[in-house]
Formats: sequence, structure tokens, C-alpha cells
Amino acid sequence: MADQGRMVKDWFQKAARDLKTAKLLLAQNNEDFWGATVFHAQQAAEKSIKGFLAKNKIRFTKTHNMEVLVSLVAKTDTELSEYLEPTKALTLYAVAYRYPEETELPEPLTQATCQKITALADEVFNKLAALCGIAQ
Repeated sequence: MADQGRMVKDWFQKAARDLKTAKLLLAQNNEDFWGATVFHAQQAAEKSIKGFLAKNKIRFTKTHNMEVLVSLVAKTDTELSEYLEPTKALTLYAVAYRYPEETELPEPLTQATCQKITALADEVFNKLAALCGIAQ
């Protein structure tokens, strides 16, 4: 198993790649990419939180459930957990627009929705990377 510092860095590297992908897709302004955009934005936020949890030695399971992850953050920082509350809504974007069996989508995606979700992921990534001492 990788040492803790390496694990934290790896989580944030993967989060940064997902965030970059979301931004590149968003810049296309093409609805064919909106599902992938929100998926990668959700993944960036999720992996950023997992990086923070790893830094603070808080165990977590393999999950896309942002509510579970945010509740784990509260074990070490309740103020940060409250700050991360808006990310709970991102759980939906981990699967709803990715798989064909998700036939009843909660809402049609728009460019504005994709921008909002990507901006949230960017904010979360930057805040958590800074808290974890990850250079960007």
C-alpha cells in the first residue's frame, strides 16, 4: 500500500485530471458532452474529498455517495463539512447521465447546469487541495 502522502497526492492528481476534463468538455458548448462534463466534475469533487479524508487518516469505502463522504469530513472538521454541503447534490451526476439503464433522468442538462456543477467542483478542489498542502 502506498504511503499516506503519496496516496493523498494521487487522489488530488486524479481529481485534477477529472476537473480538467470537465472544463475541456464544457468549453465545447455541445450538449453531446454535457453528461460527461457533469460526471467528471462530480468525480473531481469526490476525489478531492477522498484526498482530504486520506490526509486526515479517515477511512472510507468505495462510494460515489457524496453525503457519506461529507459526513466523514465532519469527523475532523464540522465547519468544512458544512461548507461541503452543496456537494451532496453531486451524487446524482456520478451515475444518472452515464448509464443507459438510468432512463428517467432527473432533469435535462443545460450548459448553465454544467457550468454550475463544474464551478462547484473547481471550488471544492481548490479549497481541499490548499488545506492538504497540495501545490496546484
